[in-house]
Amino acid sequence: MEELMMVLNMILVVLLSISLQAFSQERYSDLRIDCGASNQTPTRNPDGPISWLTDEKFVYTGENQLLRYSQNFSTMNSLRYFPDGQKNCYFLPLYLPQSPSPLDTKFLFRAGFYYGNYDGLSKPPSFNLEIDGNFWATVTANSTSNNEPVYHEMIYMIKRDSAQVCLDNIGDGIPFISSLEATAIDMRNTYRLMENKTALLLHSRTNYGANNTIEQLSHNLDRFNRIWKSKEMTEYLNIASDRIVDDTMIGENYPPWPVMETAIQAKNVSDSIYLSVNFSTQTTAVAYFVLYFSDPINRSPENSIAQVEIFIDSKKLVATDVPPYYTSDRFHVVSLYPVQVNGSANVTISPAENSTLPPLLNAMEVFSVVNMPHASKASYLPNLSHVVSFFIFLHLLVIIVFYY
Repeated sequence: MEELMMVLNMILVVLLSISLQAFSQERYSDLRIDCGASNQTPTRNPDGPISWLTDEKFVYTGENQLLRYSQNFSTMNSLRYFPDGQKNCYFLPLYLPQSPSPLDTKFLFRAGFYYGNYDGLSKPPSFNLEIDGNFWATVTANSTSNNEPVYHEMIYMIKRDSAQVCLDNIGDGIPFISSLEATAIDMRNTYRLMENKTALLLHSRTNYGANNTIEQLSHNLDRFNRIWKSKEMTEYLNIASDRIVDDTMIGENYPPWPVMETAIQAKNVSDSIYLSVNFSTQTTAVAYFVLYFSDPINRSPENSIAQVEIFIDSKKLVATDVPPYYTSDRFHVVSLYPVQVNGSANVTISPAENSTLPPLLNAMEVFSVVNMPHASKASYLPNLSHVVSFFIFLHLLVIIVFYY
């Protein structure tokens, strides 16, 4: 019995130590994890104040792997893979702002995957990604011939001070992950049409008229850690501002100013802009569109009128002005939700009847809207206290039985 008491004392001391460490763990409003990295020193982001952290504090299973080849994406040079278990999870301690509502905070979550043939099998696996018990996506990593990482991104409203991201083995190879990010988003004026118990799965986020290769802007330029894909289109004019203005774009969704300094524009006043958005092969989906408008060029005469009408699948949904870039009304954002789509959607931006300028478009975000039936889990840290409490109870029970 004395040996049993010694073992219980040792377990209790260890659990109390772990519990105290867990409760003092830092919480994050902008968390970036370099999965599988072995460097214990956080990697400083050269473009901003956010550091990439190693993942040993956030996951307790799996094995690290460094890739054989150095990649252009520094966070893709390592990964963590999970050869054991049906489901392996990352626990993310998140910081909730106190206003306007700490229990309804949107976070942008992004998971990155770069296979790099780390296992020598030349067979990228397929597995499911979940968040707080909700299905997120089926991950199919690119082969070695496609030297690009795969990202899955969503905007999701958490209800607790943590989130749990899990990789679910579906029997088609060993799950792995290269990077995991979570960034808090201002509730009051961002993606304002989003409903409770839903999530916005990113389909595309396009910066039109831009030819640069920089897609992920620094933290100072995009506070929400979004990746914007640059795209020029030869069938339209690709226009850009002749002035570089380093400024904060305050308003709905806070678009970065470099994104608003380029645009595509129809070649004639009477022409329209036509964009096709291809979703998955599913027959019916609910989509969330966000379109950004601002004229990056100083026009003459100054009394020119720029107004556009927006159609989706030939149905007129809304009309809006295109404000001059250098006025107090810097930009307009048009959010469209819910939009029913069947496999694809055709977006048309046409000139309004009294417009004297051709229609233009700076940027567009497209999301698929999915239901999230499971509420976010309670913080995993108090769960550890439950384990400690159980061992204290067991310890006391053994003492009572032993002495009485």
